[in-house]
Amino acid sequence: MVPLIQSILQASSPVRALLGDPIRMWPQVAPEGAALPYATWSVVGGSPLAQLSDRPPADGWRVRLTVWGAGASQANAAAVALRDEVERRGSIESYNPTPDDDSTGAFGISFDVRLLQLRA
Repeated sequence: MVPLIQSILQASSPVRALLGDPIRMWPQVAPEGAALPYATWSVVGGSPLAQLSDRPPADGWRVRLTVWGAGASQANAAAVALRDEVERRGSIESYNPTPDDDSTGAFGISFDVRLLQLRA
């Protein structure tokens, strides 16, 4: 019951070009000293796609992506690559306020995405 955001973005060559291979992306928090740019993700919400007579065929997820870069242009380039890949499978739900840099000097961009994940 984990959204497949990591594997979706890992499969994207434009994302790999900016975030490395394997991509520098972690749930919740990046490790200390992670190279920029990188991204983190967290589940904001979600629910199964309910049906009256059968079990749900899919789960809907709202995932918050936060991209960090050495400056606005580096963070923006990585955020655009993530956005473009996500929009091939889902949608942008919201753009969020600029996150706190926690005294690292990094520039952050945060947005929420909605994904539908079919069950096997």
